[in-house]
Amino acid sequence: MTTLTAVLLAAQVVTAPPAPPPSRPGTDAGARADAYYHFSLGLQARFSGDGAAALEEYRRAQKLDPRSAEVRVETARLLRDMGRIDEALVEAQEAVRLDPGEASGFLTLGQLHQLKAEGKDAESEIKQAASAYEEVVRLEPADGSTLLALAGIYGQLAQHKDAIRIWGLYLALDPGSFDAHVKLGGHLLAAGETDKAAAALKTALELQPGSARTYVALGDIYAKAAQSDQAVLNYRKALDLDPANIRVRLALGEILSRARRPKEALAEADAVLKADPKNRFALDLRGRALRDLRDFDGARKAVDQLLGEDASDLKAAYLKVTIAEAKRDFATAATLLEEILARKRTGEDPEETAGNDRVFLIHLGFAYQQQSRFADAAQAFARAAETGGEPDAALLGYRAEALFLAKDLDAALTAIRAARGKFPDEADLASLEATILRAKGDQAAALVIIEGLARKSDGNVKVLGEVADFYRRAQRYPDAEAALRKAREADPKNLAVLFQLGAVIERQKRLDDADAVFRQALQIEPESAPILNYLGYMNADRNVRVDEAIRFIEKAVALDPENNAYLDSLGWAQFRLGRVEEAERNVRKSLLKQDKNAVVLDHLGDILKAQGRIAEALEFWQRALRGEDEEGELDRARVERKVTDAQVALQVGPPRP
Repeated sequence: MTTLTAVLLAAQVVTAPPAPPPSRPGTDAGARADAYYHFSLGLQARFSGDGAAALEEYRRAQKLDPRSAEVRVETARLLRDMGRIDEALVEAQEAVRLDPGEASGFLTLGQLHQLKAEGKDAESEIKQAASAYEEVVRLEPADGSTLLALAGIYGQLAQHKDAIRIWGLYLALDPGSFDAHVKLGGHLLAAGETDKAAAALKTALELQPGSARTYVALGDIYAKAAQSDQAVLNYRKALDLDPANIRVRLALGEILSRARRPKEALAEADAVLKADPKNRFALDLRGRALRDLRDFDGARKAVDQLLGEDASDLKAAYLKVTIAEAKRDFATAATLLEEILARKRTGEDPEETAGNDRVFLIHLGFAYQQQSRFADAAQAFARAAETGGEPDAALLGYRAEALFLAKDLDAALTAIRAARGKFPDEADLASLEATILRAKGDQAAALVIIEGLARKSDGNVKVLGEVADFYRRAQRYPDAEAALRKAREADPKNLAVLFQLGAVIERQKRLDDADAVFRQALQIEPESAPILNYLGYMNADRNVRVDEAIRFIEKAVALDPENNAYLDSLGWAQFRLGRVEEAERNVRKSLLKQDKNAVVLDHLGDILKAQGRIAEALEFWQRALRGEDEEGELDRARVERKVTDAQVALQVGPPRP
């Protein structure tokens, strides 16, 4: 800004116009002097509130001195204040063309583009404003107000790297700015630079130690970085300073829920609901927390309240599905999912709808699969693959496996080969193709795939796990064990590897070795229900340390009370201890949802025989021989002997020779 304009703008009252300069016709200097005379008259008119007169004088000045960028800038500002933005833009653009080294033109241009930022062209206008402000910063790097405006624009555009750069420049001018450190931290978090974000916010806390806002921002950082303990700590500090902040309570509840701390998550949900009984976010959180605490009735009440307020709430409807899944009530889960998929989609965003339906169809496929409705599961997975964009490798694999389980081996092979054509490097798809080929009797082709996987594994735990899974299904347990031992060398504390290793060792009847592996796994994760159950059942089945075994199984059941396999294990361990009535209750409960499981049917037969109920026992042993035994766990010869002995005892069959 020139000295003349600054002086004129600083004047509070101008009592009379300055005298016109002596006329010097025919000279540039004279024209410029006349231009500034009219320019000053325009400034005076503007101060007096006469915009029309001011604009008239500015136009005269422009005619006398068309190369004056300063006159153009002031004309643009006047037109801006008069609401004539498009005309103002023309003047500002001409100003920066005339003098690209003067910051005031770019500053005015940026402000005008910001004012025009509305409607469908809003983003374009904002970007042009940012470009103009960048020029101001280039010309006047210490202009703090422009840096603030530019940082705000980049935040609006979610251009986090640019915002980080500008906030850095601002903090070089004002390192003690609390707000700048907080906002810098937010952009660093959005850009994925969590360590730097935390450092910026810690600096902000040093400047204002009692800032709830900064603790919240730190909590958000740690939540995004999946550092749940630190997130909880900072959210709690924020609540100490601002206990009525519902947003923070909900954020804390979410991180507690994700960290599998449902009791604490429930406490936060209830605290919000005490202040706001209809808060939908808190009701949803309460429902999930109660589901995870296995209070299914309470969880359903929360969902019913949500759906009572809005019957079309898809999130609440989906929560109801997950409650049924947690209860292992897959028939109900399937019915609920079918109802969701049959809904009217009026008013839904098509892209969001497709993504939601894909999730619902995948869950429907698994619900069917749990009910042994494998053909229906394959169809659900196929529908999911056609919905919501390109299918991923996992989804294509789900369909092929469902077809395999439905014993439609030709369709399964076609599906898995199509999937491998799209995802040739996916180890789980390769392993599944090998499994299907083996089931079709093409052992040689299956082994070519698996041996190729093994050669390429290079210590990759996932690939070695897939190799081991093939060998396990093929009952080639030593080969499975060798692959798992390689995986364990690569990742000694991998719980899945240890579980698989213990299982394949157990299948080889090296029970003490399997016991040792499972106990090593429990040292890593004492709350692993599958490991607790497997170890407990294995030892109860061989009548070794049965008291300890039943404690392990009871803990597994406490962790997952609706698991049918765990209930059977518990009943079998109770039977080993002579607690036959409890044993019968639990094994019958297990059979409610797996009534064709050959091993469970055999167990119930033995329990009934111990009570002298031979006829009932015979029925269950016969059903066991007709039942499902995919893993070959049933000792068929032994069950056949029990059937024969029972028939003899009841005199309903031929005597044994």
